[in-house]
Amino acid sequence: MNIPLSSYSSSGADSALAVGLGLLFMVIYFAVIFAIVGVLYMGIFTKSGRPAWGAFVPVYNGIKLLEIAGRPWYWYLLFFIPFAGIYFSIVSMNDLAKSFGKDAGYTVGLVLLPVVFVPMLSYGSARYLGPAAGQQFVAYPQGYAQPYPQGYAQTPMQQPPVQQPPVQQPSGQQYR
Repeated sequence: MNIPLSSYSSSGADSALAVGLGLLFMVIYFAVIFAIVGVLYMGIFTKSGRPAWGAFVPVYNGIKLLEIAGRPWYWYLLFFIPFAGIYFSIVSMNDLAKSFGKDAGYTVGLVLLPVVFVPMLSYGSARYLGPAAGQQFVAYPQGYAQPYPQGYAQTPMQQPPVQQPPVQQPSGQQYR
């Protein structure tokens, strides 16, 4: 008596084909994602004087974005620390927004809706002002704070001369 153990039979070729198609799908999916990210960030790279092709290289573009924002390259490694990486990425996005003259509200947009705010930064009217990280800010009377442009040396403000009250010269008499 010949009783089949299972009514389903699968050859090794079928499962190898499924794995191969799955891997091919993943490669195509990630290539499309990297291409979209490259197109989104290409404007930021060209505005800051970097080559446009750099936006399409996965790790290189992250390091160059940190350079554009004014942060050192090793911050890229800090992004991989659990929970702390979220803080470092938000700080670097804030510096990226400041590098283009945007405020903290724009940083919220970069964090929550990057698909909308990154193209606005890349292809909008924002100009690259230089790396914002570590820049000094001075408060102007209107209440606005603006960073010093790179290479700009601030001259110290001159204080008006303080007038001293006149000193009376002693007369020729000596007190005894």
